[in-house]
Amino acid sequence: MRDAPAGIVAGAIALAAVALAAAQTTLEPGPASPLRHLWAAPVLGAALRFGAAGGGLAAIAATVLQTPRLFVHLEDAGLSALAVDDLATVVTLAAAGPLVGALAGEARRQRERYDVLTAAQRALAEEAPLSVALDRLRAALRSRLPGSEVALAVLDGARVVVAGGDAVAPGSAVARVLERGAPLFAPAAAGGLRPVRALVVPLLSRGEVVGALAVERRADVPAGERAALAALGAHVGLALENARLAARQRRFTEELQRTVAEATRELEAAGRARSAFVAIASHELRTPLSALLGFAELLAERPFAAAGVVRVAGIIRRETERMARIVDDLLDLSRLERGLALRVVARPTAVGPAIEAALDLLRGGALEHRFAVEVEPALPPAHVDADALDRVLKNLIANAVKYSPPGSTVRIGARAVPGGIEIAVADEGRGIPTDALPRIFEPYFRAPGASESAAGLGLGLAVVKALVEAHGGTIRAESVEGTGTRVTFVVPALP
Repeated sequence: MRDAPAGIVAGAIALAAVALAAAQTTLEPGPASPLRHLWAAPVLGAALRFGAAGGGLAAIAATVLQTPRLFVHLEDAGLSALAVDDLATVVTLAAAGPLVGALAGEARRQRERYDVLTAAQRALAEEAPLSVALDRLRAALRSRLPGSEVALAVLDGARVVVAGGDAVAPGSAVARVLERGAPLFAPAAAGGLRPVRALVVPLLSRGEVVGALAVERRADVPAGERAALAALGAHVGLALENARLAARQRRFTEELQRTVAEATRELEAAGRARSAFVAIASHELRTPLSALLGFAELLAERPFAAAGVVRVAGIIRRETERMARIVDDLLDLSRLERGLALRVVARPTAVGPAIEAALDLLRGGALEHRFAVEVEPALPPAHVDADALDRVLKNLIANAVKYSPPGSTVRIGARAVPGGIEIAVADEGRGIPTDALPRIFEPYFRAPGASESAAGLGLGLAVVKALVEAHGGTIRAESVEGTGTRVTFVVPALP
């Protein structure tokens, strides 16, 4: 009945009433006859379909049709049972029609409000930029508020996003509602041939104004509907804030998933690197130990001339130094992984002699490389731990020898710079890939292809960086593939 055309429903109700009146006149039902109470059907039907006005008109029509029979019964038999029954029917219909119509109208309005709110929630359900979401919300509200022009203004940080209008003008109704948070009704706004009513209500979320809803229409806006629109503003504001929170939660969840996935990949890579490190460390320690054992057995079992003893002793010394460097790197890495700073004792240290001392040890094992040293004249002493500087130099020079071809030149330079002394070690190797360069100071990391050209643990540069930074210095690496690599570090000079 609700969806049927109003004219057809009204005609059906009128025919039913006429037919019922004719049936009662013809059949003359007694006081207990159900036919006497069928008048409720057209009256309640009109009330349910047309509201309080329809129920009232139907009740009046039923009363008009019933009254002649009531007067006849009163005139013939006085206040008989039949007259009392007719009188009760008239009074009941006169009261029930408007009452049921009012209740039906209120239920219909409640349903319409619920439909509006549901449409608003659906419009905000999908994640989208605020301007797009507001356009969808405005379209949904316009479809549910026939005869109304709808505009929305929503606060987004320091700006106001508007849907269905221009920017919010200072002092306008929307600006005042955004500022004060109270509804504003203009009963006859200027413009057009007929007066336009405008109602602006705040969009509220947790007691705070998050925007404004403006509704304009030519028809009147009763007080009850104004209250309903104000309540709608609170619901829409809450739905808008919930949509924002849901979008923020989705973004947070996606970011968290990406972070967890990245952390998992890093942990897996670190696990693989540690496993590879254990294998490499075992090999790196076994190599000098095997050399020491072999040459010690030779010295014990075979007689050597003095020159042979010196040569074997030199090899033993170099292998012992190599093993000592590996053990030192492992101990320093252990301190770093526990969050402890490396211990250094800074003293005045001459840089030139320190470079020559590091080269003396490495020259014996790098006969196919050339070394070019350039130390700035009158270079002031460095204020460093001499042992730490020695380890840094040996590590960087050994790397330059290891990763550059035989016959190439390794260049070591030192010069004074503001606040310290800059030392650089450069080789003529194949260089480091650009994507690997930022990671060469990480523990266990080795650039792709490094293990093919030279053995190593992947700890040296991590320890070098820690030793330099323990002095308050800095270190950086520059490389061009196919040309070579240059590592530069700065340590404090003696004040």
